[in-house]
Amino acid sequence: MDERRGIPLYYLKSEEEVRQDVYERYDELVARQTALHLADELNEGYPFQPLLDYVSAWWPADEHARVADIGCSVGRLIGEAARQQPGWDCYGIDFSYQMLRQAREYWLLGKTLSPNLLRFGYPLTALVGQQLSNLHFALADAKSLPFPDGSLDLLWNTFLIDRLADVPAAAAEWHRVLRPGGRLVIVSPLNFLQLAQWEQYHPPVKLLDHFLQTAWELLDLTDPLVLHEPMDARGNRIAWRTLAAVLVKP
Repeated sequence: MDERRGIPLYYLKSEEEVRQDVYERYDELVARQTALHLADELNEGYPFQPLLDYVSAWWPADEHARVADIGCSVGRLIGEAARQQPGWDCYGIDFSYQMLRQAREYWLLGKTLSPNLLRFGYPLTALVGQQLSNLHFALADAKSLPFPDGSLDLLWNTFLIDRLADVPAAAAEWHRVLRPGGRLVIVSPLNFLQLAQWEQYHPPVKLLDHFLQTAWELLDLTDPLVLHEPMDARGNRIAWRTLAAVLVKP
């Protein structure tokens, strides 16, 4: 395992992979994700609060648990879990080093972030970070996670599954790392990028059938869970019609 600025790298991206990955573009997508997930004062609250509410409703009741957010972005959901549940071991996994660097600086090092959001009409702002000792970030592939078999109580991913090239391989890996009775929470707009994925997984019953035919049981289905993403200070927004599902490993 390699490491870069305190972030373990369980997958070494090639230079070409870094160039092709839009989520490595700091000034573009990292700043936008920071504004969405960390700058509550600019948005009069957390715009994706319904997402946090849905995921947290399925948190384990145990005082001690191991949970992971796969595709954690700048760490809002897993950071909230670590902050609210100090007895848990919390892991944020992403495939973007730049997202993880921002997450680590905010949630672990307690740094004050000053993202440049002027082009979206927002004023300069200072986002004061936290220092959480039960939270860990790492770069890894969703279908090759750095966890032993059956070691997690809960795993979730949001706005991820429609960006995966190999959903069955990722689903098999999530099944591997969850303990029996462990839960998987998926929230996604299912806004696929490839025609083949639309053909394979739309309508959503096709995606759910894959899970139900491969040793998962469905606990909850909410469709749609509507989320509103602010785009600028004028109030323009994107409305995401996400599918939210909870599955359990028998």
